[in-house]
Amino acid sequence: MEQDPIEDSLRGWNWDKPPIRPRAYLNLGVSQVAYKYCPTRRDIYLRWNNVKGCRNIFLRNGSLVHEVFHLANQDVRRELIQGFSPWVAYENISRRAVLRLKKIGVNVEKDGWLLDLYKSLTLSWCADKWIGFISEYRVDGSPLGLSKNLHVDGLAEGSVVIEIKYGRPYDFHKLGLAGYALALECFLEAPFDYGILIYVSNNSSQINVSWEPVYISPYLRKEFLEARDEVIDLILSEREPPIADFCPESCPYRGVCR
Repeated sequence: MEQDPIEDSLRGWNWDKPPIRPRAYLNLGVSQVAYKYCPTRRDIYLRWNNVKGCRNIFLRNGSLVHEVFHLANQDVRRELIQGFSPWVAYENISRRAVLRLKKIGVNVEKDGWLLDLYKSLTLSWCADKWIGFISEYRVDGSPLGLSKNLHVDGLAEGSVVIEIKYGRPYDFHKLGLAGYALALECFLEAPFDYGILIYVSNNSSQINVSWEPVYISPYLRKEFLEARDEVIDLILSEREPPIADFCPESCPYRGVCR
């Protein structure tokens, strides 16, 4: 940060001045702007024109991973705030684990890896007595041309933005952190300089959790703002993007384009 400081013009609280001020206010999601799974951005065009996609296994698993993180955070916070020791807290949580996961739609017999993920998270957080992670934080991003109801996966101590992803890493995931940081700066008028990308993947019954710290640099902020304006231009132009040469299996519109 000392070598590459963030100038004030790239802070979210300057929402009424360029380059933060958007060309139009379209209620965009951060994922729509930042995540370029489709090289031609055809997925945005189809979604904007109310074409329904398919909720495939990748989207289902990704949604459940987010639910598990949120549930684990709630349960650890509840037990530790009540004053239970770390080990007693984990025993209480573990005893109710299957029932808790069923409430969010997890079939533990079929998706045992999600139960393992839940237990791994709660054991780690109980052992560390860590309750400084706020999950599913809502923020109004409308002054930036984003959604009025953005959901930030998590906020940690020190104004650190947390984004949880299912599957393999992509460089453009860092742009998502930049988008949330800008929205938080606009909403709270406080700096958000750092983020953490948490990646969850599974292979059969095995889970893997990794993480990457990210400095939300001037470059990432500019890249996000440029991507936002490109999406705005695409939508306002009403021109249909071509079908991409490569279509990822996770795309909900794969069946529409192919």
